[in-house]
Amino acid sequence: MTRSMPQRGLVEMTQKTGAFTRVAGLLALAISILTSLAPTVIAAQTTPNPGYLVVVGKTTDRAKIASYAAELPAIYASLDGYYLAIGAPGRGVTWLEGPWTDRSVIFAKFPTRAGADAFWWGDAYRAAIRKRDNAGVFSVVAIEGVGPTPFEGAGSGFLIVMTGSTGKGPADQDASARAAASLIDGVKSSGGKLVNAPSIGQFTPMEGDTVFDRFVVAAWPSLSSRDAYLASGDAAEAKRLRALAGISAVAAVNGVPRNQAPTAVNPNPTGVAPK
Repeated sequence: MTRSMPQRGLVEMTQKTGAFTRVAGLLALAISILTSLAPTVIAAQTTPNPGYLVVVGKTTDRAKIASYAAELPAIYASLDGYYLAIGAPGRGVTWLEGPWTDRSVIFAKFPTRAGADAFWWGDAYRAAIRKRDNAGVFSVVAIEGVGPTPFEGAGSGFLIVMTGSTGKGPADQDASARAAASLIDGVKSSGGKLVNAPSIGQFTPMEGDTVFDRFVVAAWPSLSSRDAYLASGDAAEAKRLRALAGISAVAAVNGVPRNQAPTAVNPNPTGVAPK
C-alpha cells in the first residue's frame, strides 16, 4: 500500500526522533562515566609527590643529642612528617658498602617536597638544631618521591644507595649508569620499588659535604623480601658495577611504625667527631 505524503513524513520524523533519542542517551551515558571518573583523574594529577630527608650521622655528645631529639616530635607533627626508618648499626641499620660503618641513619617523610624544606628551614627546627652544635657530624639530603611511598611501616625494608663516579669521562659515566640500571632491575625483579628517581643529581644537599652524585632509595614490603634481594646474584652484580664506577655507601634500614618517636642518639658515641 502506498503511503500518502503526510504519512511518509510522519514515519521519517518518527525514525529521526528515535535516532536522536538514542544518540542523546549515549552521550548522556558517556558524560556520566566521564563525570564519575573526573575526581579520580584530577586527584591523580594534583596529588603532590612526597618529600624525604635522608640523614646519616655520628654522635659525639649523647646528652646534647638527647636534648635536641626531645624537640623533634612536635616539629614533625606540625608538618605531618614522620620517620619511615631510623636506627644505628646493629639496631635497624646494616652498612653493606662504604666507610660509614659506625653511622646512624634516619629516613623521614613529609607530604610534599616543599614540606621537607619547611621542616628544615623553619624557625622551630632552626632553633632546635642549635642544641646539637658540636655534638656530632651529619650529612643530610632531601629527595622527592615518584608517587606515593610504595611500602612503609613496621616490617618494611629499605635500601639506601649512594654512589659517585671517581672520574668524569665517558667510561666512568657509563659505569655509573650501568650500576644504576642493574640496581633498578634487581629491585623490580625482587618485588621492590624505587622511592625516588634514580638519575644523577636528583637530590638537594641540606647539611654536610657529599661526595656522591646519586642517591637511590628502594623499598620492599618486608624485610625478608629485601634481604632476599641482598643475597641474590642481582645484588652482587650491582655491587660489582658500583665498584667499577667509583665510590659508594649502601645501607639496609628497617622500617618503623609511624608513631615511633624521633631520636638521633647513636648507641656507640665516640669521643671525637671526624673532621
